[in-house]
Amino acid sequence: MFAGPIIARELLTAPRSLRYYLWRASFACFLFILLWTAWQSIVGWQDVRELGLLARFGGVLYGMFAMLQLTLMLFFAPLSTAAAVAYEKDRRTFTLLLMTALSDLEIVLGKLTAGLLHIVVMLGAGIGLLSLCALFGGISFGQVINLFAVTAASGVAGGAMGLLIALWRDRTFQSISLTILMVVFSVTGVELFSVFFPDLQLMGVPVAEVLNPYRAMLAVLYPAADQSTGVVYGSSLVYIAVRLTFAALIVTFATYMLRVWNPGNNEPREQSDEEAEVVETLIEVQEEAAVPAGAAAAGSTLHRGGGGERSAPTVAVGGGPSGSGGSEEAGATTGLHVPRRTHRRIAAAPKPYRSAWANPILWRELKTRAYGSKPLIIKACYLLLFALGVGFFLSLSQGLEEPLATGLGLIPVGLAILSLVLINAQGVTSLTSERDTGALDLLLVTELSPSDFIYGKLFGVLYNAKEMVVLPVLLAIYLWWTNRLSGENLVFFTADYLLFCHFAAMLGIHDAITYTSSRTAVAHSLGTIFFLMVGILLCSYLIIFSDREFGRQLLSFMIFIGAGSVALFSSLGARNPSRAIALVALLTPFCSFYCIISLLNGDFLAALLVSAGVYGFALMAMLVPAVGDFDIALGRTNAIQG
Repeated sequence: MFAGPIIARELLTAPRSLRYYLWRASFACFLFILLWTAWQSIVGWQDVRELGLLARFGGVLYGMFAMLQLTLMLFFAPLSTAAAVAYEKDRRTFTLLLMTALSDLEIVLGKLTAGLLHIVVMLGAGIGLLSLCALFGGISFGQVINLFAVTAASGVAGGAMGLLIALWRDRTFQSISLTILMVVFSVTGVELFSVFFPDLQLMGVPVAEVLNPYRAMLAVLYPAADQSTGVVYGSSLVYIAVRLTFAALIVTFATYMLRVWNPGNNEPREQSDEEAEVVETLIEVQEEAAVPAGAAAAGSTLHRGGGGERSAPTVAVGGGPSGSGGSEEAGATTGLHVPRRTHRRIAAAPKPYRSAWANPILWRELKTRAYGSKPLIIKACYLLLFALGVGFFLSLSQGLEEPLATGLGLIPVGLAILSLVLINAQGVTSLTSERDTGALDLLLVTELSPSDFIYGKLFGVLYNAKEMVVLPVLLAIYLWWTNRLSGENLVFFTADYLLFCHFAAMLGIHDAITYTSSRTAVAHSLGTIFFLMVGILLCSYLIIFSDREFGRQLLSFMIFIGAGSVALFSSLGARNPSRAIALVALLTPFCSFYCIISLLNGDFLAALLVSAGVYGFALMAMLVPAVGDFDIALGRTNAIQG
């Protein structure tokens, strides 16, 4: 095939899976439920006799679908491409791909297409339903074409960015976390840039509309009278051209650096430390052999009891093959030359061996670089984004008595959701990476108990993501200190947020145990967090838009949240269903919706009690089977065999 064997294979094998059709059908049904919900919010059960009402409904529905599709594309397109490459790296098959006759461009474009295929197909599934908006009136078919063009261009650019990050980094957690942070930074960074340069334009279009996808979508939703140039608007053409150019540059750079970054050459510090430990061990063996100083440079002999004398590996510490000032007859060497920087370590005292704790899994998570040698990049990006969000909130809330009661309250809420997503990403990749590398099989044959493994992973994830746990709490304390938040609500938020952190980490571990495929586990875990946080907020927005007239929307909301419960049960209990998981899937969407409505009405204690009860139960429903029935949860046996 002219597009390359990777793309051809993906196009041939993807339709064979039933999940390929279920995702498309589910997305179309989801949009239809939203259409009905919006109809009940705006029209209700009354007879429609005015064309203006239908036009208003079509415009509102179009705007809601546009923002929803754009958000899904910006979030899942980069993650899909990053997960596709990270999955190959963890299973050590990406190195085999580099050894084939495929060109670098074929590999890069093939993985980009493989990651974007399911996302683009889901986007195309909504074309027919969104075309109904033009039939209602209020918008034109040109606006619908603009919507899909802007959304597709955003997805291609985001997918290229996720692909670049995954090719650069070796660890799955680094790839997923940096991709999420770059997606958020692509929006907040542009807004910050537009604040300093408000009058800067590109081809007659403000820079904010060219670089920020949400502003570009708003320009499509509410176009100016002089923007239309045929089917696609002028601002949309500039945005699409910039995004596609950005994607082409990323693909070009990724193609150029493909064999420079891979395989595994982007973490030299971790490799050099391991080599240094080997060298130091051999040096200690040499010193303990008590060989005369004259022969130490040539070789060493290790006397072992029971089996007589046995020649031990010797280390050449000089510049030549046989050592400095020695001869070849003085002793044989292994050919391992000590780097020049280790000469100073010979005379120094040997480093003491690190002793593991009673729980070696927790010790490894806390005391070693289990997630790569450069996690500071992720933490630095998170701190930058958090500082930008707090700065925007504080600058815009000056002079307001209750800024959290306004739309500005979405900024700290968004920062908390971002923290939970990163914690969840670390939780799911902490186990999938070990399964893909084969380390999980080695751990399972040791004497470690399931409680040691699960609790070690859980608290190790929370420790490695301590910045994501602590900073939102510190922000809440600062808001209380500046009288923007009451002391009672501070206690409520702290207790609830810490519970949500444990839930997000355990959800990632649960999905990693349930699904053997890393891509599937990451998709289900992050998709569940996205649904519980963003999907329920969308329902609340519809209630606010309809002036909280909930009675006429009850049936549509029941269907919407009921469908979410079914999807949640299929995600959490796909392999090992249980009554507890069924109750979690049934109660969590409804209770989350109730908590958001309680917060809007000012009933904070009810929101705390309900959320703590349902999410605490959900945490226990995933934690107890993982500890008590670890073999069943992992799929090594079943309940009948166990």
